[in-house]
This record gives sequence, C-alpha cells and structure tokens, in this order.
Amino acid sequence: MTVNTTMSLPDDVAAFVKAKGNASAYTARILRQQMLAEELQRSAWVRAEADITATVAEPGENEEATLERWGRVAG
Repeated sequence: MTVNTTMSLPDDVAAFVKAKGNASAYTARILRQQMLAEELQRSAWVRAEADITATVAEPGENEEATLERWGRVAG
C-alpha cells in the first residue's frame, strides 16, 4: 500500500531528487536507510543500558580465527 504525501523542499533538494528519475522510489529508499540507522542506534542504546556486549566472533572462536575469517570474506 502507498500513501500520497506532499512535502515542501528547498529548491536545490527538490532538483536533486527530481534528477534521480523516480523521486518517490529514491525518497523511500533514503528514508528506509534513515529508519534503519535510527533503529540500530536505539538498539545500541538499549544494549548499552543493559550492559550487553555484541561480538562479531562466532561462538567459541578466538581472535585469530575471527581475523582470519574476516580476511577470507574481505578477499
């Protein structure tokens, strides 16, 4: 489902969005990125408040193995 919304934008911003072709799709993509960023920020705050430390290591993996795995992924 979609909702039509009217926004007032400064001239330079409006020209930039129009130049992207499908202004609605471009705006939706940018706003979704911002929504995700804000959700990740809230999640990080909640984890910090709960003193939860996130790790990128696999369970039982030492630091050397983690760095080796990262190297393989990075190519």
